[in-house]
Amino acid sequence: MNKLTVWFGFWLLLRVTPSVMGQQPYRVHSHNDYLQNVPFWYAYSGGVSSIEVDLYLKNDTLYVTHSKNEIRSDKTFLNTYLDQLDLLAQEGRLSPIQLLIDVKSAAYETLDRIVAALEDYPLLVTEGKVSFVISGNRPQASDYSAFPAFIYFDHQSLSDLDELDITKVAMISQDFTAYSRWNGYGRMTATDLAKVKSALQKGHKTGKPFRFWATPDTKTAWACFAHLGVDYINTDKPAAARVFLDQLADNTYTAPGKIMPYIPQNAVNATEKPRNIILMIGDGNGLAQISAARIANQGELSLTAIKNIGLVNTSSADDQITDSAAGATAMATGVKTNNRAIGVDPNGQSVRSIIEILSEKGYNTGIITTDAIDGATTAAFYAHTTERDDSDGIIHDLVQSPLTFFIAGGEAKESAIRKTFVSTTLDQFHSLEYPKAVYNGANKMPTMEDGRGDFLPMSVRRALTILGEQEAPFFLLVEGAQIDNGGHANSISTIITEMMDFDQAVGQSLGFADIEGETLVIITADHETGGLGIAGGNNKGEVRADFLSVDHSGILVPLFAYGPQADKFTGVFDNTEVFHKIIAVLGAE
Repeated sequence: MNKLTVWFGFWLLLRVTPSVMGQQPYRVHSHNDYLQNVPFWYAYSGGVSSIEVDLYLKNDTLYVTHSKNEIRSDKTFLNTYLDQLDLLAQEGRLSPIQLLIDVKSAAYETLDRIVAALEDYPLLVTEGKVSFVISGNRPQASDYSAFPAFIYFDHQSLSDLDELDITKVAMISQDFTAYSRWNGYGRMTATDLAKVKSALQKGHKTGKPFRFWATPDTKTAWACFAHLGVDYINTDKPAAARVFLDQLADNTYTAPGKIMPYIPQNAVNATEKPRNIILMIGDGNGLAQISAARIANQGELSLTAIKNIGLVNTSSADDQITDSAAGATAMATGVKTNNRAIGVDPNGQSVRSIIEILSEKGYNTGIITTDAIDGATTAAFYAHTTERDDSDGIIHDLVQSPLTFFIAGGEAKESAIRKTFVSTTLDQFHSLEYPKAVYNGANKMPTMEDGRGDFLPMSVRRALTILGEQEAPFFLLVEGAQIDNGGHANSISTIITEMMDFDQAVGQSLGFADIEGETLVIITADHETGGLGIAGGNNKGEVRADFLSVDHSGILVPLFAYGPQADKFTGVFDNTEVFHKIIAVLGAE
């Protein structure tokens, strides 16, 4: 048993299957809702759970206002809130909602008028879909029980909870500024956080929902309060907060444990000419995607242990934002082309790819991808067409290509491909006697979340074992295609699970390079997808994401190089230079 076999066997012991943080409901409270451009409807249609209205009693009329001198005759409790709620109730479209009534005038007198007003809306007080909760100037707690059954109270003291009859209490509220001066950026101090948690704990002992008012109003704050278990999250941006909180669980990923990365030995003679090239493309895999996986894996990846790093511009010939077809064509041929074009220049003329060039020089060539074999990124290395969706043309070029083997999805097209490539399984793939095809999936391979398991790193293992036994040098392209899918879907769990799987394939390649000694490994991306941002996380494997879009972005992507001549791939350069640098270090001009 050789060293390579022992190392690959050890790698199998390091795999862990990740999981996604479970869904959790969060309730949004529209603070001072009457100040919105469209009171009530903006918050209600945004899906909030609680709406706050300030009331001031003047001349027997309940006005929606913060103070007496701000009263507007056209803004009353009835026409701004009760009439709207009653309309929904009459039409049978009223969803459960809490109306938090912040009394600004004399407590008892105002509350008596509120009760009288509500009694004129029997649908609202009898159907139970609206909870009327009195806040602000309230009666004594001992008088709570004297009010009708449809009236509840927002209790604002933590000192009397042990003796309080909480039957008429709907929620417990506290002024956040009494516990912290945090502005919603960065993090609370440990001292403030302890105070906030203590207040929450006291309130939750009653079994009633808890709310802070006067809170910071940022995404960071919303996420913090949701994580702490604040039941009603206070905001002046109710629709935005509702959308954010609805996506919070999906945008948060927690890894179940650390996967031990492969740490390269850095013992390769950097001045030697490389014999073999492994080019690894993480589709859509920008620096944020790598950062997310690194955080999820508690600070370590095989990829980020590499010392030679560059930055690559990915723009296409006709747009600052590239697609996979143009981005891969630049790396495969050294020529920029228009978006959607594969293996041709901007005028539609075919240009030779690195696989075609090196095959003529006696190299074995292979492709491994989690996409279908006719996917745009890999097709750029053997096909020539102005349209990436020209599947028939791409398959035609595949069967005419000098490619030695491929491992991919795309079995649905096997009948056309077998004119050249003999289908086999990964377990039965042992030689390069004739062109081989290994499939996993009718189209794309299954995702990691759908049970692909270790197929990608084990495919790299098998391919490198076979290629390493040959007298001829080789060029191997490896694509982690479905990191891109996670970006398009704004799914941080897909991004991280696919990136971690790709990183294990990187580890396989680095391990081979350390043992073989003459292999240059290059890892980069065709573009970034999703405009991913790391909005939060911790050192225990949790990552919270935010996204700019569901499309590609124009940000520079990183390139990592390991092995002989790896230093030639540092700096900032264009994606076409990936091709030219490989050709140069191989002396294959």
